[in-house]
Amino acid sequence: MTIQQARSRWGIFFVILSCLLFAQQSFSISAIEISLDKLLMLPLSGKQQSSIQNSSSDFLKHLKLDQLKVSVDLAATPLKLNIDLSQLDLPQPYTTITKLNISCPVLTIEEQIINCPKGQIKFKGLIEPDISPSSFSFTYDTANNDLKLNFNTIKIGQATIAFKIQISEQIWHSTVKVSRLNFDYLKPYLHYYLFENTDNNLELLDNTSALISFTAKTSGIIGSQSNNTISWLQSLQLSGSLKNGQYQYDDNMADNLSLHFTADITQRSEKSSLLLPSDNYQLSAKITHVKGEILQNDIYLVPTGDEQINAQLTYYSKNQSVHFSRINFSSKDIFSITAKGKLSLKDTDKFSKLNAAIAFLDLAAFNKLYIANFLADTDYEGLQIEGAVKADIIKDKKKVKLHVTFDNFVAAFDQQFSLIDLNGAIHWNNANQKNSPVAQSWLSWQELTLNQLPLSRVTLNFSSHHDFLTLNKEVDIPLFDGALHINSLKMSKMFAALPDYYKLPSKKQTDNGFTLTINGFIKPISLELVSNHFDWPLLDGTLSAVIPSTTYNEKYLKVGGALMMQVFDGNIIVKDLEIVEPLKDYAQLSANIDLNNLNLQSLTKTYNFGEIQGRVEGKLSQLELSGWQPVAFDAYIRTPENDKSSHRISQRAIDNLSSLGGASGLLSRSFLSFFETFRYDKIGLSC
Repeated sequence: MTIQQARSRWGIFFVILSCLLFAQQSFSISAIEISLDKLLMLPLSGKQQSSIQNSSSDFLKHLKLDQLKVSVDLAATPLKLNIDLSQLDLPQPYTTITKLNISCPVLTIEEQIINCPKGQIKFKGLIEPDISPSSFSFTYDTANNDLKLNFNTIKIGQATIAFKIQISEQIWHSTVKVSRLNFDYLKPYLHYYLFENTDNNLELLDNTSALISFTAKTSGIIGSQSNNTISWLQSLQLSGSLKNGQYQYDDNMADNLSLHFTADITQRSEKSSLLLPSDNYQLSAKITHVKGEILQNDIYLVPTGDEQINAQLTYYSKNQSVHFSRINFSSKDIFSITAKGKLSLKDTDKFSKLNAAIAFLDLAAFNKLYIANFLADTDYEGLQIEGAVKADIIKDKKKVKLHVTFDNFVAAFDQQFSLIDLNGAIHWNNANQKNSPVAQSWLSWQELTLNQLPLSRVTLNFSSHHDFLTLNKEVDIPLFDGALHINSLKMSKMFAALPDYYKLPSKKQTDNGFTLTINGFIKPISLELVSNHFDWPLLDGTLSAVIPSTTYNEKYLKVGGALMMQVFDGNIIVKDLEIVEPLKDYAQLSANIDLNNLNLQSLTKTYNFGEIQGRVEGKLSQLELSGWQPVAFDAYIRTPENDKSSHRISQRAIDNLSSLGGASGLLSRSFLSFFETFRYDKIGLSC
């Protein structure tokens, strides 16, 4: 069939009608009636069959008309047209149309223009068993093959549908207006066209309901390809709303959803003429005023109505890719996520190019509206955050760059963690080479609290790339009246869970997971300040320590050498220190501890044990703590050999020592009670 024949098919009926009307002037015909008992539409066969698309053949196979009658009253002024059809069988998923009546009480023909301004149509079926009568009008220009058809209002249940269509030469235009259409009417068609050969998502489809209203303006082309007449979409403008939306699928559900949407789809042709079909389309879409309740993958969301999504993209069917010039998801003054790039629908590495900007402008509001619901009934329920965070992500093939800035960021969780006024900038790329250029990053905070340990204001300078982070220079982190001095700090395998296609090849592969290595020392800290802060018995003196190479790997912390602390005028050496889950309340600790030359006067004064002068040494072997409480240990303390210090002990201390052995108050019941202190040679205790 040629394009010229295709143009004529829309007006065949009207051309025949025109001929009959003109014939009335010559033959004085008062009425014309054409009746067909059955009309069965069959596809062509043989070579003709192969040149027609299968979809057209399937449609024609199931198209059947019963008892068609067309009558024209030529004697009436103006002329009258009436069409009756007992039954029209349509292919799936459409239902049978019965009792179709089309009438045109006012039919005019002037200068080859046929006009019916006040037509009526009645029928049953198609979408719903009973459909209310609708008015329509049409105008057909027989000379120019120009058809205009307008259906004013078709009622389907509580919904109304109106549409207009104009076909002129090779171009057609249409406008469809739908108001409050029940989603149930669309289910058979969605099932047939989207899930015809699968049961996937049928539960979701069956358990979805909504009222949909929209206006759609479309235009297209009628043309010829491989000797077939085809029609294709050139543009679509869509705007509408969804109300009372509900769905349920497994444990995912939504209730009382509503939103507004607009979309603009335009054919994009890489060929010289737009009059040729193309599977490439440009899309511009917008979703606003989203409200309701959503539970998806255990994430509970309550949109506020201020969220909106904007997208401009181009779809290329040949290589199954989407090029998006802009996608934005935002909520006014709270957050904004904007991206552009290239997305493949068939490759493992989905994004060949990506440029994204993420801005959390008001984290306090974002936390209240979104994160709090997400963390409800989890271990992190009660997390509080404030401030602003911005991030830029740039991806080109396998190269990825990340830039993050913090502006007065605040976070707090329980009494174990808080971060006040974090500022800074992090620059990262996924290059594995050590000499790969990367900008220096920095972070500063007013105060950081970890397990109630306060770390005061500091600025850290570091560099980061691939899975690695390295502190660029030594730093003092204020701690009470002293400081934690860090000589070096390194992290590796920071992004162990990142998909491999986002990583550049590494020459050395390890399976150790995230690892932190640090060494340094503690500048003298007043033990009185420490004990007051943790509500311990008052400690006297200062604490200083040397921190050898210490490694935190996944959930374990291990000190590579001996940790030495100077306290009570002596020193304590901690060996074989390991902690499992050090950031948790149920942390598990094991260690061996040596006590060297501790001042007993300072030690006993701290615990109100009774004064003891002299020095003491000891061991705490196979120490185990669970939840920071002692579970097991093997310990002794004793006077060192050749100790030249003064050895005196108070009566109170003797009584306390005696009570440990089950002989409390021996001195207070003898004449020795008259003496306050006594000399001693050696002292010891083991348990």
